[in-house]
Amino acid sequence: MAKMTHINALERVKMNFSTVGVRTTLRDFELAYWLNLQYGLTLVCRPDPLDTWEESAVWEYNVFDGKDQNGEAICMIMNISSGANTNKVEGWSLFESMPEKHLLPSVKHWDYILIAESSDFAFDLESALKKNPKITTAQYFEAHTQLTQQETHLLYEIRNV
Repeated sequence: MAKMTHINALERVKMNFSTVGVRTTLRDFELAYWLNLQYGLTLVCRPDPLDTWEESAVWEYNVFDGKDQNGEAICMIMNISSGANTNKVEGWSLFESMPEKHLLPSVKHWDYILIAESSDFAFDLESALKKNPKITTAQYFEAHTQLTQQETHLLYEIRNV
């Protein structure tokens, strides 16, 4: 009898992108607008939110795609859900907050994740974000060291859509 082995198709794919985590009170469109204005980026919200299915619900996350001033791709992803469609019949009351879920639980302290092609640009962006009074904090991090393999693959797929 032949031995079966599980093959992960993305295991050998190099996840060559730089990530910056951002914590801020700014809404997603405000942050995208500020980044576009200050850095000549072209971040535009995808027409349809990213959907993930878990726990009898569909969780939605806004994703912004664009290019930096050198023409390289950049992507901004909300780490906190923007909405949810649940199978609950009763719905939410006025006194409940809308449920939230983190796209990347390993780094749930970040509100947004910026994915840049260039590590130099990511470092410059981190420094600039830290100077903005509306940004609580920002930090460059390596996805493959801070995230689970599944989360890293998810970022790779989001970036390449």
